[in-house]
Amino acid sequence: MAVHLPRRSLLRLAGAGALAGVAGPLLTGCGDGAKRDVGNAGKDLVPWPAHVPFSGPPPDAPGDDQGVQPLYLTYPQQVARSVNDTVGDGSEITAMVITYGAPPKPAEANQFWQAVNKALNVNLKIVVVPDAEYSQKMTTLMASGDDLPDIIMFSQLALPRAAEFIQAQCADISDLVGGDAVRDYPNLANIPTRAWKAMGRINGRIYGVPLERPAPGNSLFVNRTALNQADVPVQWDTEGYVAAMRKVTGGRRWGIGGSKSLFGGVGAITYHAGSLGAPNQWRVDGGKFVSTLTTGQFEEAIGVMRRLAEAGAYHPDSLTLSATDLQTFWHSGTVLSLTDGFGSVAPNTLAKINGRFQLDLGRPYGPDPTPWRGTGFFGHVAFKKASPDRIKLLLRVCNYLSAPFGTAEYELANYGVEGVHYTKNASGIVPTALAGAENNTNLPVKYIGVAPAVLYLPGQPEAARAVHEWEKAVLPKSVADPAVGLRSATQSTKAAELNRIVGDAVSAIVFGRKPVSAWKDAVTQWRQAGGDKLAEEFAVEYAAAT
Repeated sequence: MAVHLPRRSLLRLAGAGALAGVAGPLLTGCGDGAKRDVGNAGKDLVPWPAHVPFSGPPPDAPGDDQGVQPLYLTYPQQVARSVNDTVGDGSEITAMVITYGAPPKPAEANQFWQAVNKALNVNLKIVVVPDAEYSQKMTTLMASGDDLPDIIMFSQLALPRAAEFIQAQCADISDLVGGDAVRDYPNLANIPTRAWKAMGRINGRIYGVPLERPAPGNSLFVNRTALNQADVPVQWDTEGYVAAMRKVTGGRRWGIGGSKSLFGGVGAITYHAGSLGAPNQWRVDGGKFVSTLTTGQFEEAIGVMRRLAEAGAYHPDSLTLSATDLQTFWHSGTVLSLTDGFGSVAPNTLAKINGRFQLDLGRPYGPDPTPWRGTGFFGHVAFKKASPDRIKLLLRVCNYLSAPFGTAEYELANYGVEGVHYTKNASGIVPTALAGAENNTNLPVKYIGVAPAVLYLPGQPEAARAVHEWEKAVLPKSVADPAVGLRSATQSTKAAELNRIVGDAVSAIVFGRKPVSAWKDAVTQWRQAGGDKLAEEFAVEYAAAT
């Protein structure tokens, strides 16, 4: 990459593997035990930032409080401005973010990067870290405790003691964004309250800005063209779903695709568990947290997945495929459905499908479904401690990059420069060839600030309509995870171990290495390894937050 952190930080990052997994004891600057207390129980809680929705171009179909997104079939003819004041002071700002793209071209050869810097009036230097390396890089950065970038993006990866690090090393921005104070940053005030709650407080205070995501969680993406050819209806019950996956499997096509990463936790089972009425991770019962893993509906979902495996509906390499290879098989039509994050409803997904089939989302199949909502955010950004004026500058940068759909600032942050990276026609935004290299995937400024999502798929109005219809049908029955945004010491230190227990057991049972009856033993192991303690800690935090 073209831009780097100070040399001492890079030397530490280069040795990330040697320190992975031992961040807790190595964290510097965390101080005494009181400072390590990041829970919210018994604390004065700063109010969540006021929600002041942006009044922009009217959609073709509205969103609602259930999480249905505003639908735009075409791009607005007239865009508004959401930032009228000068953002920066000409200074250098460093940021470290995750990337799922190729390394960006250097700033001096990157017109997108140059345009962002000009609009912000800063010299934005971004270190991009591939997703496969991000956990190790973050662990090492947290262990170093100095030479931090100005802006640090925290994803939802289970980083040990991340909250303790943030409290010790990052800026408390409560007085700048709590309650009505956020009105000084209108685009941050436009972020829905659910995203701030999903990020959560630390010791009663606000330490970051969330990167909002739509309400739906992991969803079943289906090849509607292949299902229609097999006379598979949109609505199905359990037996109809199993029969459909068996029917469309044959030759060099499989009904379902899985990957090693999807079977590494509960990700692959979320669609099935929600279809059969299992609670989303937890159910609150009389103030107590009850894990979805202990419910009959979750065990039944594992049984459905096993039936599918026995029928040969899964791609035979599902336990070893990388997520990248699985996506290639899905885009090409080799696998006809897969469970993936709702973020895959995106123009780049449709570009990779390239008209081979009609994209759709599968309806839940159970008689009393509880589709699982997502967390409502992708992660958040935190700021290295600095003077109040410096923190306000960093907030203005986030405010600009969080500009809502239908604004000139959104256009720049998401599409680049008109006439250089995109043009417009009656259908909306049309990327140029240069946009294939210069974009906000390769230079992910969208992980510094992002607009609340709307449903707009350039040049694909029918796909957008289909997704909107799915949202209206599914989201009213959906349920949220009550633990999202809550602090737990056990979650901070043992999440990876607990997820491994679940993932190993699910894959062993689904693919026939163990009987379904082995699930009860796995649940016992999970509870003894920290699951019961997790439930206790969440219950205490939940009571404090409600």
